[in-house]
Amino acid sequence: MSIPMLQSSRLLLRGHTLEDFDAYAAMWADPAVTRHIADGAPKSTEEAWTSFLRIAGHWQMLGYGSWAVVEKASGRVLGATGFGERRRDRGAALDGVPELGWTFASSAAGRGYATEAVNAVLTWGRAHLGTARVIAVIAPENIASIRVAQKCGFKEFQRALSAGRPRVFLDRVL
Repeated sequence: MSIPMLQSSRLLLRGHTLEDFDAYAAMWADPAVTRHIADGAPKSTEEAWTSFLRIAGHWQMLGYGSWAVVEKASGRVLGATGFGERRRDRGAALDGVPELGWTFASSAAGRGYATEAVNAVLTWGRAHLGTARVIAVIAPENIASIRVAQKCGFKEFQRALSAGRPRVFLDRVL
């Protein structure tokens, strides 16, 4: 499947390429990036590689997935955002509900890139997934990501465990 290219005022969202892996692995090796994700531990190169390959699988199998987020001005890969289906045990009500996630390098924090990228993905989602419900699952202490979700129209609907850790579950309809 061909991965669509999206643009916003400052960003280009495109399919990941093999050349992106070093930036991807460096982002996931940064404890400041991973502290609120899964168990909070940075990913090894091997774990990052598995995650990187999963991106291609999403597009191939589900017709949606994650984009590399590139700063237009510099050409630098800032992070990744997109839809995923992780098949986590979250109860029947959330089975098959796409999860929208975003991860950015520490150097990109605080500049509004996540909000800009997530809004571009939501626009694509409305056009290609219809009026589907989507969720975001965020650590309660990750105030910056909760703000991004709220700015993009997500509302909290529950607090529960995910991967054994407390999480805020937010949702919206595309």
